[in-house]
Amino acid sequence: MLRRLQAETADRATMVVLEEAIRAMRFVRLDPRGREFQRAHVATQAATEDSLAQALAYTGKKLLVTHRGTLDPCAFWHSFGNLRESFFEMTGPTLEDQYRRHAFVLHMESAAVRVPEAYARWPHGHRPEDVAQAARLDTLLDELWCQHPHYVKLDGTPDFEDKLRRGVEVVLAQARQLSPA
Repeated sequence: MLRRLQAETADRATMVVLEEAIRAMRFVRLDPRGREFQRAHVATQAATEDSLAQALAYTGKKLLVTHRGTLDPCAFWHSFGNLRESFFEMTGPTLEDQYRRHAFVLHMESAAVRVPEAYARWPHGHRPEDVAQAARLDTLLDELWCQHPHYVKLDGTPDFEDKLRRGVEVVLAQARQLSPA
C-alpha cells in the first residue's frame, strides 16, 4: 500500500513513506524473540522516524507514513508468550507515549481474520505466519492500537485491490484532516 500511496497520489510531494525497521533488523544477529532484539527494533524504528521528521522539518513535507508503528513489535513480543507489560518495561516508552508518536493509525486487517482462504503466506505472499498465527497477531495489534484517538480499521477482504484503494483514501483523508492547508 505504501508504494501505491506514493505512486498514485498528487500528495506525494508533501508525503514521505518509511519502510518498517524490521527490514534493517533482519541483518542483526539477535534472536527476534529476545529482549535485545525487541529493544533494538523499537529504538531503530523510533530513531529513523525522529531523524527523518527532523530532516524534513523545513522541506514542506508534512506527512511521514510508516508501514509499522513503534508499538507493533509489542504484538509480536506478546505472541511469543511474553507479557505485554514487560515490553514497555524493556523498551521504555509507555502505551500513551507510543500513541503520541503517531498522529493516526490505519489498521488494515489481515485476510486471515475474515477470509482465511484469501490469506497469502510465503512464498505466495510476504508473510511467514500461517493463518492462525496471522489472525492472532492481527487481534493483538487491534488490542494495542484500538484506543488510539485516531484509529481506523479496514476489515480484511478477499479483494486486495479494493482494500488498497480504501487504504489510500483513508490515509489521504486523515492527512487532510490532521494538517489543514
